[in-house]
Amino acid sequence: MTHEEKMKLLIDEKYPLSAKYDPEWIYENKMGCQCLWLVESLSQIMTLKPGMRILDMGCGNALTSIFLAKEFGVTVFANDLWVSPTDNWKRICNEGVENLVFPIHGEAHNLPYADNFFDAVVCINSFQFYGTADNYLSDYMAHLIKPDGQFGLVVWGPDKEFTGKVPADIGEKWWPDFYYFHSLDWWKWHFEKTGLFSIEAGDDLAGDGVRVTRQWAKIMEKYDNTHNNEIMRWNRMVAKRNSYQADDFRN
Repeated sequence: MTHEEKMKLLIDEKYPLSAKYDPEWIYENKMGCQCLWLVESLSQIMTLKPGMRILDMGCGNALTSIFLAKEFGVTVFANDLWVSPTDNWKRICNEGVENLVFPIHGEAHNLPYADNFFDAVVCINSFQFYGTADNYLSDYMAHLIKPDGQFGLVVWGPDKEFTGKVPADIGEKWWPDFYYFHSLDWWKWHFEKTGLFSIEAGDDLAGDGVRVTRQWAKIMEKYDNTHNNEIMRWNRMVAKRNSYQADDFRN
């Protein structure tokens, strides 16, 4: 596939807000997915209004943070462990949203924010790397979100949990650490069982989760059995922070 063909695949009419962005910029700053499609899909089921404070958790190269600021006028704290905040600041300034997006270097178990600081959290393709422990939400995340605030999540995973061996058609490319990829039902239970969140919405990108997986695999020219199946897909979910005092669940 030529570079021009890849650039054409990065523009999708189903995601008109993302289509406004330079595909070269998206490709140059890619980190495992076409993150603008994912955050645009998530934004369709979240409440995002100008002036809100948003934590973009695991923001990578801050493309999603820039998108949220430009499209919705929200103030975004672009939090990442692996990417330099200085590098993200350059991208933020180049896109003209330096008054709305603030790059932060923060580890997921030691976040430098006040209780009840955020109106919402957005997490695109990163929560599986640090947030699967039973106590993560109660000990490290929930207290940062205002009561009735939202947690928006997009993750890649199977249509249902594997109860035995990994299916043969994806088993060859399935590494042991891939078990942090979970189904949508698993993520719903992960949030609900804490008593701190109620699920408001969730699906496979409104039926587009498999197609988006395959399209990105074509762009990356890694179209193997892990992607060419009906098992693995992108899922989106929104949970509401229940109206409890934050410290009640951390003492």
